[in-house]
Amino acid sequence: MASDRSPFDREPHVLVTGGSGYLGQFLVQKLQKSYKVGFTHHSSSPPSLGTSKAFWVDLKDGSGLEQCLEAMHPLAAIINTAGITSPAICERHPETARKVHVPFHLLKAVAAYRDKHGKCPLFIQLSTDLVFDGNQAHWTESDACKPINVYGRTKLEAEQLLQAQWPHHVILRSSIIYGPNSPQPVSRRLFLQFVDGALRDGPPTTFFADEWRSPIYVHDICRICEALLQIEAAGQKLATGHQLLHMGGPERLSRLDMARLVALHWHRSSDNILSASAASMTDRGVASPPDVSMDSGLLQRVLGIEVTCFAEALDDMQQEPRVGNAGRNGTQGQASEGDEHRFNSPPERMGVRVLNSRQSARLREVSCDKGHRSGDTSPLTPRDS
Repeated sequence: MASDRSPFDREPHVLVTGGSGYLGQFLVQKLQKSYKVGFTHHSSSPPSLGTSKAFWVDLKDGSGLEQCLEAMHPLAAIINTAGITSPAICERHPETARKVHVPFHLLKAVAAYRDKHGKCPLFIQLSTDLVFDGNQAHWTESDACKPINVYGRTKLEAEQLLQAQWPHHVILRSSIIYGPNSPQPVSRRLFLQFVDGALRDGPPTTFFADEWRSPIYVHDICRICEALLQIEAAGQKLATGHQLLHMGGPERLSRLDMARLVALHWHRSSDNILSASAASMTDRGVASPPDVSMDSGLLQRVLGIEVTCFAEALDDMQQEPRVGNAGRNGTQGQASEGDEHRFNSPPERMGVRVLNSRQSARLREVSCDKGHRSGDTSPLTPRDS
């Protein structure tokens, strides 16, 4: 007699929390080729992501977690991407940020799952470079953390909770995540899409020249998580000293650097690119560290993965199939976004500032190596089928 249980109930599963957000969608889409994947959503209807299964969960109070974990049995791993992606929103709502970022209820539910089923899933936690105060370059995993805003403090608290309560974990500290449009639109503002729109048809825009990050290509994050799952499937574990890994790109770049590289590689005019100091912004709503560039050499040595440089990723995006649904100026339309916060960050929150004509005349600097316009085509815009 045939079993009434589906293959989803018999094979090891991977759960992506915040799976309807930008990174989460790419992870779900990638991992479901090799695993049975479930993902959580919260603030709106879930996107349709192939064969994956969606679960409504509220991480702030744990609602839906028990049912989700039982439905995901046998659970091999959890990848926690859930978060409020705007530091300025976190600053205004610190208690909400703490409830979302620090996985009190998620760890409690996973512990109950372990006690019931005797299985201890791998917990992969997405953290941030903003755990540092920004007073140096090329931060390593051994450097002391001293976050200067609520976003960084709550992410660091999440790291500490995981280290104290769940030995079977890996913490990945990410920088700015960039890439093509997500499989389904998300409502939060994406930095790369904003830059492309500003260079194509936007007003003159200043980009900060004195805040540095190590931007990471979204497809590299998918490869990294897949490698960790392969290690888990082989019955192996990372050494204790390798459970905290910096996951940045190979370069130290300012937002001005990134804008100029987009202009160069996507053949945009650089006329709209203006240089500015972060100090010129009197009130961004949140303290921002000047330099949180990271040294990610340990991750590359441990996993044997070479992360992609920014220019190579831009070229790669021109070749891959177009996904997502971009609107004017590279922003995306209404969407389900799961546990990512449903607020569009103003440009200044991202280290850029859109200027009016008087401001642009006053601040415009002599532009070098001007590109040329290439019409309306964009690596971020879907082609007509």
